[in-house]
Amino acid sequence: MKYNFFANVIIFLMTYMFSIESVSSTPKTYSATYSLKKNGIEFGRSEHRLTFNPDTDEWCMNSLSYTVGIFSIKKDERIENSCFKYIKNNHLNATAINLDKNDFIITNTYTYKRIKSNKNHTVKVKRVDNNLVTTVNGNITENNDNASIDRLVAQMFGYTLKKIKVNDKGRQRQYNFEVVRKETVSSIFGLTESLVVKKNIYMSKRSTLTWYSTENNYVPVLIEQYRLNELKFTATLIDFRD
Repeated sequence: MKYNFFANVIIFLMTYMFSIESVSSTPKTYSATYSLKKNGIEFGRSEHRLTFNPDTDEWCMNSLSYTVGIFSIKKDERIENSCFKYIKNNHLNATAINLDKNDFIITNTYTYKRIKSNKNHTVKVKRVDNNLVTTVNGNITENNDNASIDRLVAQMFGYTLKKIKVNDKGRQRQYNFEVVRKETVSSIFGLTESLVVKKNIYMSKRSTLTWYSTENNYVPVLIEQYRLNELKFTATLIDFRD
């Protein structure tokens, strides 16, 4: 009896330590640039910057996506900003014992602005008590959003999430994440060990595959977006600075 008890404890601790090492990672500040391509032709770039504010104990992700080359004739810019709380102990607990909990990241504010040649679209989200209150083009939506995070944060931590409600540019949607395989791919880091994660959105025809680099703090090195089974575009990491 004692042997079985201590054996189970040892197995649990080994699993705990292995899980922490393999599927959880504390955020680190960085800047990254992605090349956006469709059918092998670059049509845009996406710049991402993760910072930390010790005064507010908040992490902030800033994203700017824009058209390039001949495609820049038709202006299309997308600016996203997310500031969130990260609770390390909750993250370690969730990943170590395979809990279906997502209480380690909490969005406080999120903004999305799309600037096109003929019109603009702005979404602002702010946490009030336990809800995310959304304003779209200056108008507050009728229903408070009980999602805990926004889509930028969901993309960042997709390698460790499962099923979660997400504020997706002002709409509450359910994201389902699934680790589909491990794969070695070529990236700006060289041959890169990656965790490949599939994201499905409930009641949506779109899905995403993301290659998270396990050796580089789980930064995405490749993203593929699909509609049904058709590849729509790829995002490839072309510059990274920490």
